[in-house]
Amino acid sequence: MRNCTKFTLSTIALALCSSVAIAQEDETGFFAKANTTLAHDDNIYRVTEDLAQSDTYLSVAPELKLIGGFGKQRFELTYDGDYSKFSDASDADFADHKVEGTINLEHTLRLSSRFGASYLKEHEEPGSINRIQLNITEYNRYDQRTFLTGLAYGKEDSLGRISVDYRKTDKDYTNNSSDYLDYTSDQIVSRFSYRIAPKTRIYVEALFADLDYTATPTFELDNSFRRYRAGVTWDFTNKLTGDINLGYQDRDYKQESIRDINGLSYNGEITWSINTYTKLEVHAQRESIDSTLEEAGGFLRTTLGLSVSHDLTELLKVTGDAVYSVDELVLNSFREDKRYDFQVAMTYSFSRLVDFSATYTHEQRQSTNILAEYEANILGLNLTVWLDK
Repeated sequence: MRNCTKFTLSTIALALCSSVAIAQEDETGFFAKANTTLAHDDNIYRVTEDLAQSDTYLSVAPELKLIGGFGKQRFELTYDGDYSKFSDASDADFADHKVEGTINLEHTLRLSSRFGASYLKEHEEPGSINRIQLNITEYNRYDQRTFLTGLAYGKEDSLGRISVDYRKTDKDYTNNSSDYLDYTSDQIVSRFSYRIAPKTRIYVEALFADLDYTATPTFELDNSFRRYRAGVTWDFTNKLTGDINLGYQDRDYKQESIRDINGLSYNGEITWSINTYTKLEVHAQRESIDSTLEEAGGFLRTTLGLSVSHDLTELLKVTGDAVYSVDELVLNSFREDKRYDFQVAMTYSFSRLVDFSATYTHEQRQSTNILAEYEANILGLNLTVWLDK
């Protein structure tokens, strides 16, 4: 009864918070919205069926953005929050925050620079990592600080454009004995693009990153990552847009006992507006990722996705998403995880400022390691409110 009372009071308080939302159509100004979700999840920690715990939760996610400028200079400040309260599993409650600021400076007609910084205090979705935590009682939480600076010669629509960006990241886990995943990274990305048609560009890109993890007495995950790729972007009268690239990746671990990862890398996304009320999106990606398992190196993840949205009427829309991914882990023995994620949603617009939707989500992971398998079903109701849009 006490948990039920707390949940009811929290629901009322959070729902009141979600009613505040401001937006403007101008290029500069204050923009905001709030999503309120009430959902039931039958496996909140993404563990095996025997250990699965179900619960109902309320989530409020405000999004605030301030865009301003002086002359040709522009700045942007954003805040994204996610506050969730569970009915029974109070240890699962979380309050996520992301604060980010960027400034873009135009020095000449062709030369520009940008600077940015962000702070994240978030939780980690247990289904998104390969670490097996059967006795988990609260989500993994971490703090992350990022600094970005970049320089570019040429505008986005120029015949040719070259840019160089540097990013510094510091990530610290704060619970569940995850200190060995703390790291700092330095990343440099250089890119050259060339316009071959009014709305078609080709590009080449090189990424260099060094990751320095917290060492344990027997294990060190430090590695350097290199990726080289070439691609093309296009926009055919806003009906068919895309960005496809292909390249080579190499993740080299400092500890000799960890197997390095190298080979093909690709990333592509295509959007097709079939007509005024139907849109189709497909995407594919192959990437190497550092493992979250104790004393284990990285793995390859290949992802394929499909999204469809269709307007049944001017006010009623249905959407569907499907994602299939394969994780190939090379540990003491080979492990392969297959992930299946599906979601369908129906959204009704009460007005230009209020949307209501009902969603069903299914998540599943099949693995050669039976302890890594899980299945989850989530039913949710979502309300999105703007004061102006």
